[in-house]
Amino acid sequence: MAAEYNKAEADFFIVALKEEARSVLWKVGSNTDPETLVKGVMEDLQALARSNDGTDTRTDEEIWIQVRERLLKAAYETRPHCIRCGECCSNGSPTLLAEDIALFRNDTLKPADIVTIRCGEPVYSNREEKADTAQAEMIKIRENAGEKTCAFYQKWDKSCSIYESRPQQCHKQECWNPEASEEFVESARLDRKILLEAVPPLWELIKRHEERCSHDEFARSMARLSATKGQTVEEVLEMLRFDYHVREFIAENFGLAPESLEFFLGRPLSAFLGLYGLKLEEEDGSFILSPVE
Repeated sequence: MAAEYNKAEADFFIVALKEEARSVLWKVGSNTDPETLVKGVMEDLQALARSNDGTDTRTDEEIWIQVRERLLKAAYETRPHCIRCGECCSNGSPTLLAEDIALFRNDTLKPADIVTIRCGEPVYSNREEKADTAQAEMIKIRENAGEKTCAFYQKWDKSCSIYESRPQQCHKQECWNPEASEEFVESARLDRKILLEAVPPLWELIKRHEERCSHDEFARSMARLSATKGQTVEEVLEMLRFDYHVREFIAENFGLAPESLEFFLGRPLSAFLGLYGLKLEEEDGSFILSPVE
């Protein structure tokens, strides 16, 4: 009876593998047969199986994620070239590299087209498929509101409106070889200092804003707010006010469009209050923190 159960369990697992293979092959635009894909990596998949010595602490979900990643890698290897499927364009905009400074000089990119992800900012890691924290500053092409789609991607015909002058990450991206793609992004990111240090008055304000309103300091203030049961709320409000008024000042005194401020100063701190179950309201010219209903 146990043998019959084990065989049924194994048969179900093979069916599940084939269905997952079918899904990843469709995702990468490959015509390879799912059974062929599974057979080609079966030895690797078997190596991912849980060990019987009691030392394997992985959950079933974690094991299946590893299986899926191996199948996805194998699926990409069946077509090691770009087919312009739009998958990468729909799952996040590119991070700009040092070489991309040329795109500002030839007017392909303008401040309103980009956004700064500041060090310490809460982000979502596509690679790890989980919430994370930015370990360094990044400048990215803006994404469509409420989506992860690059603002320059045109869904109706799966094309890029700046394809001939697209950023270096798009040039070098190899979805079939994600490790290689990560290597060049980590080594040569563009940042605000490179772009703005030559404008001392503006750059000094940005540095001052970073000192007063860094994400690390914001997180510490929110932790103190929780620990003191709201008694340090004025500390948080002071930071939020400073963030708000610096944006107003820079826009007015440097003639900057409001939509460009997320490049110069990153996203407003108030946009992250929801992570703490709070929202910012304005009443008679004053800021008030209140719980999200």
